[in-house]
Amino acid sequence: MTTAEPAPGPAEPCRGFWADTARIRSGYLAEVPTQTLVLKVAEEVGEAAQAYIGMTGGNPRKGVHKDRTDVLDELADVMLAAAVPMVDLAGGAAQAEAHLAGRLGIVSAREVAAPPAATPEANGWHGSFIAPHVLLRRGDGRVLMLRRDGTGYRDGWLCPPAGRIEPGEHVLAAAIREAAEETGVRLRERDARFVHVMHRTEATLPGPCHALSDYWFGFDRWEGEPYAAEPDKASEALWIDPVNPPDDLIPYCTVALAAITRGEPFSVHGWA
Repeated sequence: MTTAEPAPGPAEPCRGFWADTARIRSGYLAEVPTQTLVLKVAEEVGEAAQAYIGMTGGNPRKGVHKDRTDVLDELADVMLAAAVPMVDLAGGAAQAEAHLAGRLGIVSAREVAAPPAATPEANGWHGSFIAPHVLLRRGDGRVLMLRRDGTGYRDGWLCPPAGRIEPGEHVLAAAIREAAEETGVRLRERDARFVHVMHRTEATLPGPCHALSDYWFGFDRWEGEPYAAEPDKASEALWIDPVNPPDDLIPYCTVALAAITRGEPFSVHGWA
């Protein structure tokens, strides 16, 4: 015979938050190493991000499938997951509470910097971010694409190797680095061909302009066999016909490939 677990009671205020956290640590998490508990925080952060994407419909394959309560639950789990190893590392519940109070005092005392537009010399200047894109082109004219997976943006869709510029990089250096990281190939600047730049906008893009300038570089030569070198971000690498791209190519990439095929060096996308 099994005994049914009692139904959960009403929620209580968090006045005993740290005492309850210590009780959890000494209860069902008693045998879990501190290192594992710290790593668990990253997992909970990922689940919170996925819940937010589900609430806002950021994944077009799934649409809106979460609500505000789901996001709040996941954010609460992030806080709880962080509190448990804090008890270990601080030396007890009281010490963890004191450390958090001190940290809160430091963070809350920070001053907010004035936005750039508040200074006269910055009036009217609002930048778009820059994203380098790489087209590896085989002898038969096909170009390499990666199928996004686990990124939270357009997962399941195809796009070329692309990314962001790191501090100290120019756009071509960033393109070569991103291609190496994502496909495992080695590229040289002297082999690069500038083929296109697209200025595009979308509500989800960062910055005050919600815009990106995509720089596209073509390469007919490289070292190594291209593959999906970041399996946590792409599930496969495949070669497509740029003239007749598949339907699951990210739409702005389809527009850019068409412009490149026509020999057009510049395009805009998403603007009214």
